[in-house]
Amino acid sequence: KMSGAKIDILQEGEESAPTGTVSIYVGHTVAAKKNGVEIPSGFDPSIRADAFEEEGYVLKTRGNSIFIGGNSDGPYRGTIYGAYAFLEKLGCRWYFPGEWGEIVPKRKTVTVPDLDVESKPDFPIRYISCGGWWGPLTEDEASAYRDWCDKVGFQTGSGELYPLVGDGFLGFLLPAEEYYEEHPEYYAMNEKGERAKPDNDYVAMLCLSNPDVFTESVKDLKEAFGDKQKGERLRVSPNGFGISPPDGTPYCHCEKCLANSQNFEYPDYFYGRQMSEEFFDFAGRLAKEFPDKWVATMAYILREMPPQGVKVPPNVTVMYAPISNCALHNADESSCWRRQEFVKLLEQWRRQTPHIYLYEYNPNYLTGMFVPERGTANAAKNIPIYKQLDVKGISAEGRKVFMETWTSYYVTAKLLWDSTTDVDALKEEFYRLFFGPEAGPHVQAWWDACEEAQATATVHVHEDFLVNHVFNKEFTQRIHKHVEAA
Repeated sequence: KMSGAKIDILQEGEESAPTGTVSIYVGHTVAAKKNGVEIPSGFDPSIRADAFEEEGYVLKTRGNSIFIGGNSDGPYRGTIYGAYAFLEKLGCRWYFPGEWGEIVPKRKTVTVPDLDVESKPDFPIRYISCGGWWGPLTEDEASAYRDWCDKVGFQTGSGELYPLVGDGFLGFLLPAEEYYEEHPEYYAMNEKGERAKPDNDYVAMLCLSNPDVFTESVKDLKEAFGDKQKGERLRVSPNGFGISPPDGTPYCHCEKCLANSQNFEYPDYFYGRQMSEEFFDFAGRLAKEFPDKWVATMAYILREMPPQGVKVPPNVTVMYAPISNCALHNADESSCWRRQEFVKLLEQWRRQTPHIYLYEYNPNYLTGMFVPERGTANAAKNIPIYKQLDVKGISAEGRKVFMETWTSYYVTAKLLWDSTTDVDALKEEFYRLFFGPEAGPHVQAWWDACEEAQATATVHVHEDFLVNHVFNKEFTQRIHKHVEAA
């Protein structure tokens, strides 16, 4: 696309290039070894604090030879990331999925500078989904998004390192169709004293105080690791399994579960007693039964608070989903009590386990579809803080609303690979290249005004209908001048 030239693609050793021509060697090649180019490799999924930190790539020049190679062992995609990083060195950019979001400079002659790049990501987990339950993707859109993830250094899905976990995975341990008729006591009691049959496994809350629930779960999991069909039903992965109660605020109100509760309540977040202690005690006991497997969990709603008096075993992973967080402010904003408490909670979680990563929401307005967000500005502040706290990364819930999320996906990808990335420089380049040097500054001024209006708001919310007084008629009329100028 850059020059119109077609380059022969050969397997190494098929044919020698004529003397004096430029050769590009991709991957782990013999030529790389001969030229002293060491390319990253290796994938060790064993349980340890520094798991999944082998990924990376190199870009090297030796005379007329260019070497592009990375760690592509296991789930890693280092060589693909390296190939796109090489094209970025030549001026290509991929701001949004699909051809409309790319910049490919036209050049009659492509000149490659001397390269001596060794690059590793700052975070092993780097992903934002797209589509989902609000505006699902078409097959073509999903393919374009996966392709774009490769271009910016995202993974192409969640669950590539730690086992997949999500709302309702706890119910997979004891499928109601299999167990309920004979053992209704395995399932949660509601406040009326009833143990109703769950409509499906995703909404099944188990009675965690029942010792038979634990015993039967262990038995089923052991069988699942040796039985492919049962393994698929229980959603086990080769390296472990995920468990998490259903979405919302499920709770077992039986006498024993209530007696086990420490009755911690945090009304600024969610009303009702928390269950971090009961759930993570259950997860921890499961983890001890499978010491060579990861047990993936979620810190979400009634389990957002780090458990008190319960130790998190080394093979338990925690995906922290701070759904009650503030969408307007970043983690460095001292006036935002929600963000400040979030950082304190994240610090507590990190002290309990090195295997903590974030399930963020982007768009951050939970039911948002159209309101401009300040995700780019927040990511610029938040991700360096996450690096300082030494969390494993972000696996976020996204949506097909790029006019709301804007450049935040692109900027997040860049920061998760290198948390020292200059976001101001990225923004200046984006507006100049994407809109042109004349219109670009005016489009940036419009977006910067939207971000600033939210940053200076004195409310702390995560729904767009609560900022009507911020994006009011007077504000929209005032910033319209930037649209006219562009």
